[in-house]
Amino acid sequence: MGDTCKYVFRDGASCAEHLHPGSELCFWHDPKADKSGPEIKGMIEEKYQRGETLEGIILNGAQLENVGLSRANLHNTQFKWANLKNAHLFGADLTHATLFKAALQGANMKEAKLSDAELLGATLEETKLQFIRFGGRDGYTVKNEIEGEGHEKRGETEQAYQKYFEAEEIYRAIKRNLKNSGMAFEAGEYFFKEMVMSRKQMPLYSFGRFWSKLMSISAGYGEKPHRIIGFSLAFIVLCAMIFSCMGIRHASGHFFQFSSSASFAENMAVLYDALYFSVVTFTTLGYGDFTPVGAGKMVAMIEAYSGAFCISLFSISTYKRYMDR
Repeated sequence: MGDTCKYVFRDGASCAEHLHPGSELCFWHDPKADKSGPEIKGMIEEKYQRGETLEGIILNGAQLENVGLSRANLHNTQFKWANLKNAHLFGADLTHATLFKAALQGANMKEAKLSDAELLGATLEETKLQFIRFGGRDGYTVKNEIEGEGHEKRGETEQAYQKYFEAEEIYRAIKRNLKNSGMAFEAGEYFFKEMVMSRKQMPLYSFGRFWSKLMSISAGYGEKPHRIIGFSLAFIVLCAMIFSCMGIRHASGHFFQFSSSASFAENMAVLYDALYFSVVTFTTLGYGDFTPVGAGKMVAMIEAYSGAFCISLFSISTYKRYMDR
């Protein structure tokens, strides 16, 4: 037992490989072992084909161009600065793997599991990334964003900004890759994540961050048209409630306003008319049968401007999302 590797796998079993000279780890798990030689590719493929686990091995700087490791267990494997051009990594489990500045041009990583994997600086030109799976709540979240959230919760602002910057770079690279591959819908998800990371690097109470958050909530940065509909409906109802409280005047001279002395049915009738007026104002139809009074005029101006903006934004977002593909 004393002559075998001290690396312990996830299932609690120890690596049975012999120790590398001068180390308590085997050749594959020893970070100091030189794996830059041309023979490493063949050796790792043979190890994989024999059914041996590749979990936790260190392949930093290895020359692995065209290596065949489809569906391999590469959990916690390190590929820093490795040459993985045109590698066959279809369905590989790269959970917790380190691909920092790895050359992945042309590699097939379809359906790869990349939860908590480090992709910062990896080159992804022409890499096949269809149906890759990250972790997080939505399945699109890279580890750098999760780490940034952790720093932010602990009040470590500078560290959080750095991690958000890293996550933004990774999302941008994935977005470009998927867009060039014709997967525009999937690219849109990573564009949304990219913009969120950009926002989180802004000062907390800055106008830029406020505006970016508003665009996220109301339109999903143009990638979620359904949000514009939801935001518009909520805004219309909110303005209708304000008009009901402030009052609106009918062309006949009648004044409609919530009243504590009125019945529930009468107040609901006021709300109905205010809702009608709010929709007409938001869509800038302006029939003229109702008019706001007092401060309600300012609310009407804001609603009319917001309505024109939202309708235009919805048209652009819908075209971008469903037609310009």
